[in-house]
Amino acid sequence: MPSHSNHLARRLLVGGALVSTVLLALAAAAPPGLGSAGLPASKPGAESDDLEVELDRRLVHDVAPLLKTYCLGCHEGDDAKGDVRFDGIKGVKEFLAGGLDARLLKEMVGTSSMPPKGKPQPTDHERLVITQWADAMSSYVPANAPIDPGWFTIHRLNRTEYRLTLRDLLGIDPKEVDVAAKLPRDDTGYGFDNIADVLSTSPLAIEQYLEAAEKGIETALGPIVEFGDHPQTLRPLEGSNGNALPKGGFFLFSNGPATAKFRSPAAGEYVVRVRAWETHAGDENAKLSLRVDGREVKELTVSGTREDPQEFAVRVRLKRGARAITAQFINDFYVKDKADRNLGVESISIAGPLDVATTERSAAWSQIFGPAATIADENARAETVLSAFAGRAYRRPASQAQVRSLMKVYEAERKTDRAFEPAVRTALAAALVSPNFLFRSVAHPDAANSAARYTLDGYELASRLSYFLWSSMPDEPLFEAVRSGSLLTDAGLAAQVKRMLADARSNAFVENFAGQWLQLRGVEAVAIDRTLFPDYDDRLRSAMMTEATLFVGDVLRADRSVLEFIASRHTFLNARLAKFYGVLGVEGDEFRRVELPAESERGGVMTMGVILTLTSNTTRTSPVKRGLFVLDQMLGAPPPPPPADIPPLEQAMHANPNATVRERLAAHVAVASCAACHNRLDPIGLSFEHFDAIGQWRDTENGKPVDATGTLPDGAVLKGSADLKRTIMARSDQFVESLSGKVLTYALGRGVEPFDRPAIRAIAQRTRARSDRFPALIESIVLSETFRTCRGRKANHD
Repeated sequence: MPSHSNHLARRLLVGGALVSTVLLALAAAAPPGLGSAGLPASKPGAESDDLEVELDRRLVHDVAPLLKTYCLGCHEGDDAKGDVRFDGIKGVKEFLAGGLDARLLKEMVGTSSMPPKGKPQPTDHERLVITQWADAMSSYVPANAPIDPGWFTIHRLNRTEYRLTLRDLLGIDPKEVDVAAKLPRDDTGYGFDNIADVLSTSPLAIEQYLEAAEKGIETALGPIVEFGDHPQTLRPLEGSNGNALPKGGFFLFSNGPATAKFRSPAAGEYVVRVRAWETHAGDENAKLSLRVDGREVKELTVSGTREDPQEFAVRVRLKRGARAITAQFINDFYVKDKADRNLGVESISIAGPLDVATTERSAAWSQIFGPAATIADENARAETVLSAFAGRAYRRPASQAQVRSLMKVYEAERKTDRAFEPAVRTALAAALVSPNFLFRSVAHPDAANSAARYTLDGYELASRLSYFLWSSMPDEPLFEAVRSGSLLTDAGLAAQVKRMLADARSNAFVENFAGQWLQLRGVEAVAIDRTLFPDYDDRLRSAMMTEATLFVGDVLRADRSVLEFIASRHTFLNARLAKFYGVLGVEGDEFRRVELPAESERGGVMTMGVILTLTSNTTRTSPVKRGLFVLDQMLGAPPPPPPADIPPLEQAMHANPNATVRERLAAHVAVASCAACHNRLDPIGLSFEHFDAIGQWRDTENGKPVDATGTLPDGAVLKGSADLKRTIMARSDQFVESLSGKVLTYALGRGVEPFDRPAIRAIAQRTRARSDRFPALIESIVLSETFRTCRGRKANHD
């Protein structure tokens, strides 16, 4: 795994620009055609490389003066020591043309090996300026470089993928039975929990997967069904208005039930046998109503005695699952000291199902065992069942070796005298713990050679596509597209993307991608102080999350522009959230699309309650977190992490507890090492200060008017969240590139690297050419070289 600093540098580079570049982009006050530093401002779709421009700017303004002060004495002219020359370097092109090694510069300066002892030494902050720039340079890839598709790392199904795959493979509704509940929690990387490099597997995890597989098979197929008239006595009987009899029966001295519980393994014909007797009184015998789940099946007249009970046999049709079989006494008769009619129920037993032909099985059982039911030879039948199941579970036709491996499990079970179906079920569970099921991989013939390109075959591409859009296995139409060859064509692949996005299973993409990109999953961890914010409760938090999820889903399914994530004149509200936002005319608990008032500061995701809450602290807003969210999640340009010795904001300069957040920040950034990043973060975060810690609008804080203005390092001023949205929209190309990188990361299951910059730019440009529509962005990713091909990966992970 890359070091933290290298990982950060790569994130900064791949996002399309460094933090400073983003801030330059936000400088709305700059003259048209110029950036805030007097550099040419790039335009959407332009071929200029913002990152090169920014690296040049940092070299000229930040790094070159330090090199001149501390390095040129030894490293200039033809007699430069070590043949390393820094004179004449005016930009990235000259640096690269001079054969200079940025990694070596970082190492020598970062480890204090240079300048040599006895020479003037840079401060820690100056060393940081040089090493961060060298980090960026060492990973720089021009945006117009040839596209490198990167590698495919073997990918374990994460918990969500496992859960949804068993839903589609076995028909298990995860809302009813969550077979993945006890699986290990997945680690995250690059902001997502489907990153192959962090989805490890341990021996303990394999045991948990086996337990989950066995539970999944039993849940889907039901208990083992043993056909025939082999009665099972149901004990004990439970009732009211009576007493228990020896051996589990029940004596009823007044009208009431004697009930037995039974779990029918399959829907079908059964025989219920009741042994009963009466104590006779009056002019009729005791009557018994035989009932299933409270519904009468037959009324029986009982004339047997305790010494000679009467037995009744009644055929019933039962549904699969838990059933209640009841013998109900219905004609009690009593005359004090003269007559007393009672009913004794000695036992209730049940046998069945009676006939294979009339027995209804689960959909999964019928799909797995049904097609082979007419094969007389059990071994041949088992092989047919296992071959077909493995072909679906492994997401491609199973090889002879794979089927043979499962047959060995079946044969070993039969040798222990297990019946046919239990033995096959064990082999089915074995398929669900096979690497062929638990992992996705590609058959790259030269996987250790980083120069060797490989085009995914149809089945590999189908799995990559289905786990991208559905977090689950391919369905039959997708497999048919593989078999016909259409999936390997642009038109066929685009048609499948359109079909799959229209399918309800694409909810998984909305929930999993949006939940992690927008960090919605983290809002529950924000322990808002409810004494300070009494309006905040679980219902409001749930409504906030629903708004965000519905909004992202609407942008996707209504074929809308991704720029609506920045600014939109509508959202999705119910009455509770509308009241919280101050939007009138919304009634009821149901969410609906609502047009926002013209004067509303809402619109887009950044001013949604859930985002403003998760970027707050327990008792107050956090401009730092809010600024970081915009830079990282929206613009793909996070700043470096803070030094370890920086105190919390509350401790900064012993801030007055009645001070506003702005006043505390002013004290906090008085330290030079803090100011470097805070001068970039804070102006963005402060633009949201009209929204309190739970995202509710306010005009005052601690009795003082809220000041939501922020001044960028170049002097440009942001005047609140609406101004921030306008300035980002003015440079919307950077947002589209950033979002393209985020979606590509999720689609590939690997972090994007510096070499992905050309691919990301191409995806973004294709998306921009199609009006920035979200489905167009997804289609552009799927049709890209990066999605459809891969190369080998060196042992050192490049």
